[in-house]
Amino acid sequence: MSFKFLVGQAVEYTPIGEKAAGLYKITRQMPVEARAIDLKYCIRSQSEAYERNVLECQLSSDVRPECEYATTKPRPHRAHTELRNRKLRRRNSVRPLPKQLSLA
Repeated sequence: MSFKFLVGQAVEYTPIGEKAAGLYKITRQMPVEARAIDLKYCIRSQSEAYERNVLECQLSSDVRPECEYATTKPRPHRAHTELRNRKLRRRNSVRPLPKQLSLA
């Protein structure tokens, strides 16, 4: 079994639940597994901060011009979202009443 796509090649991939395909680049060819039905690849999009592991049958080499793909804003980095969540938790946390207003 030989790989159909090369590292660095642009491919089209439609994530599960999405209606439109996106433009991705092959970042790695995964090792061949003994009983695997299909080969696996790591792919990455400029609009995502992570890589996806996908099967070869989920990819297409019929790539349209880049301007025809839906443009999405890159998602914020995880550290940024963690900091935002921490601030929200701190702001929404229950604070003890001052001593003069305390019921005890």
